[in-house]
Amino acid sequence: MTRFLDCRGTAARYFDWVAREAAAMRRKPRLATVLFRGNSNPASLKYRDLILRDAERLGIPVDGHEAEDEQSLLALVRRLNADRGTSGLMLFYPLRCALKDEDVMDLVSPAKDVEGLHSMNLGYLIKFKRFLDEARGIKCVVPATAKAVVKVLQGRPEISIEGAFVVVVNNSMRVGKPLGLMLENLGATVVKCYDKTPRVLLEELVRRADVLVTAVPDPSFEIDPKWVKKGAAVVDVSYQGNVDAKALEGVASFLTSPDNRIGAMTRAMAFVNLVYCAKNSPVRGPRVPSLG
Repeated sequence: MTRFLDCRGTAARYFDWVAREAAAMRRKPRLATVLFRGNSNPASLKYRDLILRDAERLGIPVDGHEAEDEQSLLALVRRLNADRGTSGLMLFYPLRCALKDEDVMDLVSPAKDVEGLHSMNLGYLIKFKRFLDEARGIKCVVPATAKAVVKVLQGRPEISIEGAFVVVVNNSMRVGKPLGLMLENLGATVVKCYDKTPRVLLEELVRRADVLVTAVPDPSFEIDPKWVKKGAAVVDVSYQGNVDAKALEGVASFLTSPDNRIGAMTRAMAFVNLVYCAKNSPVRGPRVPSLG
């Protein structure tokens, strides 16, 4: 029997935790968002609006900023890094500008990096460093979407990550790369596939997967449901759907449904990271490099 993963229900529990923690803090979390308008991305606008809605419901103040060009974007990041009233900083990728996303990720102060995309924070994953301050319960921040997938899987005790063969169909900085590290740290054997993976090899690997996570943003990309192993757990992170959920009913043991995918969990994890950043706010943020 196929059971659907309740991403929204799991997210609600983390949002409740964020609300309780924020209410009890002497120094309240404050988020700053930066949207690059030079090449507006409808998905980024929608995600920004959802973040603002969540923050209002949680009672967390948000300062929304927009940058029209690359220079104003860099100036905003520098100013917000230095602003002691800002606990966390969120940019909406892909920026689609002349600057590389990976370079801009490293300009955000790692102490305010609610997305966990700075090289310092990603490095903690490689070393499997879980806490910045274990005594105070302050964990390292890690990329929100990858963390969301892990928490959804861990929310079902029937899904064993340790010892599982996991196939991740995505190799991006925000999803595939950090997710692979997280699952490896939890004892899984992980193979990541992407657009350079021959389809015949992709099929072979998917057929072996105990856990399949797919997050390909291309609407034309599909995984043949016949490839999915009987009893596998399937998490479809993509907006448009990489695999026909209806066709997997009776095949997959656990499955994300088209109307209850990972989006709410991703936002919940971003706010969890914001709480950690706020609790660990230094008097002065660490020095970050400049592009020029």
